[in-house]
Amino acid sequence: MSDCVRAQGGGWGPPGGPPGGYPPGAPPPGGFPPGPGGFAPAPPPPGFMPPGAGGKPITGSAQTMAMHAMTIDPQTGRPRGEKPPATTAAVLSLVCGLLLCLGPLTGFTAIIAGFIALKNIREAPNAVGGKGMATAGIILGVVNLLGCAVWVFFALLGAIM
Repeated sequence: MSDCVRAQGGGWGPPGGPPGGYPPGAPPPGGFPPGPGGFAPAPPPPGFMPPGAGGKPITGSAQTMAMHAMTIDPQTGRPRGEKPPATTAAVLSLVCGLLLCLGPLTGFTAIIAGFIALKNIREAPNAVGGKGMATAGIILGVVNLLGCAVWVFFALLGAIM
C-alpha cells in the first residue's frame, strides 16, 4: 500500500524503493532540492537552453575557437564586415520619399525623418546604420516638394489665363 501511495502522491523514488522514501538530509535524485509541496522539479532535457540564454554554444578544437574569434569584431560584437541595422527613421524617410503621389505631407516627413536618422547615425555609427536610405529619403523628399511647387505654379498659371 505504501508503494502505491508514494507513486501516486509524488513521494521520492519509484515504487518498491527504500521504505519510507529517502533518508532525511539526503539529496533527492538529480541533485535538485524539493520544491513547494515537497516535490523536486524534473531535470531539464539534454541540450535544453532557457529562453534568452543565447543560441547554440560554439564548441570545437582550439583552432576552430581561434577562427571564430577572428570573425567577430570586438567593438561591435557583430561578425566582421556586417553593417549595423538601419534606423527606423532612415526606413521611414525612404518610404515617405518614395510616396511622391501623396504630396507635400510625405515630402516634409521624408526630409525631417532623414535628418533625424543622419543625426542618430553620426552619434552612434557602430550601433545604427542606414545612411544611404536616409540620404535617398531626403533627396526624394526634396524632389517631392519641388514637384508639388511646380504643380501648384502651373495650376495657378492655368487659373489666371
